[in-house]
Amino acid sequence: MRRVLVTGASGFIGRALLPVLAARGFEVHGIARAAQPAMSGMTWHAADLLTEAGREDALAAVRPTHLAHLAWEARPGRYREDPVNRLWAEANIDLLARARACGTERILGIGSCLEYGPQGGPCEERTSQCRPTTLYGQAKLAAAEAYIAAGAAWGRVFVPFGPHEPEARLIPSLIRSLHAGRPFDCSHGGQLRDFVYVNDLAQMIAAVLDSDLTGAVNLASGDVRSLRSVIEHVAGLLDARHLVRFGAVTATGVDAEPIMAADVRRLREVIAGIPSIGFEEGAARGVAWWIDRLSGRA
Repeated sequence: MRRVLVTGASGFIGRALLPVLAARGFEVHGIARAAQPAMSGMTWHAADLLTEAGREDALAAVRPTHLAHLAWEARPGRYREDPVNRLWAEANIDLLARARACGTERILGIGSCLEYGPQGGPCEERTSQCRPTTLYGQAKLAAAEAYIAAGAAWGRVFVPFGPHEPEARLIPSLIRSLHAGRPFDCSHGGQLRDFVYVNDLAQMIAAVLDSDLTGAVNLASGDVRSLRSVIEHVAGLLDARHLVRFGAVTATGVDAEPIMAADVRRLREVIAGIPSIGFEEGAARGVAWWIDRLSGRA
């Protein structure tokens, strides 16, 4: 039996990944810091992965054949420069070594497009020079280098969106403001980004984990859009484009980077036809989920 251990399983991306892995025939085990509601076909384990004991106990309890490591600091407004990033990098590298020692056959660590830093075009795993400008990106890159050197896989996620996304991120903030009839202030919106619906992302992660692909691989849609077009599309679904005020705030740092896009040729080696849901349908599903939640129906 193939047993997969998913860290960060209760998070935004992790909870979308669990049913996808179960559908692929895995015995699924998830790690969270606190007890979680029961889920069919899923076994939960509570552990603090920033401690050696937490990492050791989790691996000993599951003895996984596969490891999908998603856990990291990811709170909007905090994660990019939080000193805890250094601790997460150390924990990632130690978890890798311990998993190898206990016989885990297949390991996939989850990183970020922020590892690349400023680029003049789409990021390519083997040729783009990584120059991260945030502590988060630097720490993720340090972990990536260890995973790649060990022959594991490392997925670099671009801009995920969808149900359960942290409400302080762009699309949930937009939906919440417009649903309440409040103006939404944003930058000029000319920045180009690769948005990927979270269910599509879960399929990508599962496909990479279930393959023999090693090294870095971009986890993205390959569909680059301006922030302005994304905001206008979501606002249009809510009939509230008139409430969006472009240019009302000045983008700084990473948010001001002209382009954060992905070359997805490596990903297409293991999953064809990506994305299967795509931006428009994903946006419609995301808006419906948030409206249900804001209306007390979810």
